Amino acid sequence: MSGRVLLAYLDGVATGLQTMVAATYVRDIDESRAFYELLGFGEHSSGRAATSAWCSLHQGTYQVLLAYTNPPLDVPALPLHFYFFYDDVDATVRGLETAGVAVDHLGFPVHALGGELRLTDPDGNTVLIGQRERSVSQPPLADQAASSRFSLLREAAARVATLSGAEGRCQIGEPAGTPCLRQAEVKLADPSGSSAWACLDHADEILLVVRGAFIALQGETGLAEFLAHRAPDRAAH
Repeated sequence: MSGRVLLAYLDGVATGLQTMVAATYVRDIDESRAFYELLGFGEHSSGRAATSAWCSLHQGTYQVLLAYTNPPLDVPALPLHFYFFYDDVDATVRGLETAGVAVDHLGFPVHALGGELRLTDPDGNTVLIGQRERSVSQPPLADQAASSRFSLLREAAARVATLSGAEGRCQIGEPAGTPCLRQAEVKLADPSGSSAWACLDHADEILLVVRGAFIALQGETGLAEFLAHRAPDRAAH
């Protein structure tokens, strides 16, 4: 079923969705559980076997499911894993810092006027926490202070740099055909399997203009390359 057909189908029926579960694979389920408990989640149920384990953490109607396999899956760290909104980020941060978790204060963007902060989970994933509105205990926010230092693209580029995965220069040329001489920092792809390395400026442009474009995994080759490698096999038969 294509994406458009699926959306049309869902638009025409009552899906009855009641909740959504955020699931993530982790390398140490006990360490990850302790981390998300600092964010206010508590263990609801769990299970263990010889080669796997899971833990369901709840906070009100919200749920995070931790999954573990042995040997662990090689899951790359994500530039943005979860974004949690709280009614009092200052109280949340105090608990995190007391437990020794490093917290980076990012500023006060329009979607989190009470504050936005960045931290890293035990698997190296970026987790953001924010407060949508300012509380009465916070001083008025100056107009020039409504900003954030977080950039999803820059986070992705930092991951790529850590893995030494960027392939030289940006592969996205200018409209007149002039090549881009800037360093490639992130890999973008689309559902058709096409992919390209791009500088941050061109990556911004692609994500805004190309429908379905997304930041690709550093080692992802894409469906187009997979099919190209299979072509000789089909011809032989």
